Amino acid sequence: MKNRRNYYRILQVQPDAPTEIIHASYRAMMRDLKQHPDLGGSTYEAALINEAFETLGNPEKRAAYDQELFLKFTKQVHSRTMSPIAPVLCPVCRRPLSRTPEPGEICSTCRTPLQSDEAPLSAPSNKRSMDRIRSSEPVEYYPSWPGKAHKGKLIDFSPKGLRFLCSERLAPQTVLKISSRLFEASGTVTNVSEEAAGVKPSYAIGICFLAVNFSDTRGTFLSTSA
Repeated sequence: MKNRRNYYRILQVQPDAPTEIIHASYRAMMRDLKQHPDLGGSTYEAALINEAFETLGNPEKRAAYDQELFLKFTKQVHSRTMSPIAPVLCPVCRRPLSRTPEPGEICSTCRTPLQSDEAPLSAPSNKRSMDRIRSSEPVEYYPSWPGKAHKGKLIDFSPKGLRFLCSERLAPQTVLKISSRLFEASGTVTNVSEEAAGVKPSYAIGICFLAVNFSDTRGTFLSTSA
């Protein structure tokens, strides 16, 4: 560990980033930021990014690395006084933020809800469970930023995620900015299925929220980070 580089800094993710964020950051650096040698990037820098991803993208290797990293930093400074060792990134436009976002905070660049430390919304044990709500509201989604909004239509949604119909097959793990009259959200594509349709194919896209702000906070759903 003595001379090992900080893989979280290399991939520009937080140490508690979920796997889908690590994958998304790796793809963004190699493709969108053109770090891949085939796109004009440095072979040396690309090798470092690949080395970091090989460790952080593997749960067992990541756990061992986290333990080493924890021991290294706790010898230098008490964990309660440590500042984040990597910046927070907007999941859509990749804008860095030097602190953990507040609940309900949005990115100043792309207006996407940001992940905070607020606990995910859950139903109290003495309340009815929060079932998915059916809806056919139109939605707009952005597979990349900046970019043109794509059109879709809701199938249903819950505090944890949603499903919507669109005319394109989106790849799993794609991170989207999603807008509708009911909420603003960032989320990761978890599943895709082709739906019966006419001449043009239609796809049902399953989304797991990364962060979401619901427009109506008086009812079942509240502003939250997933």
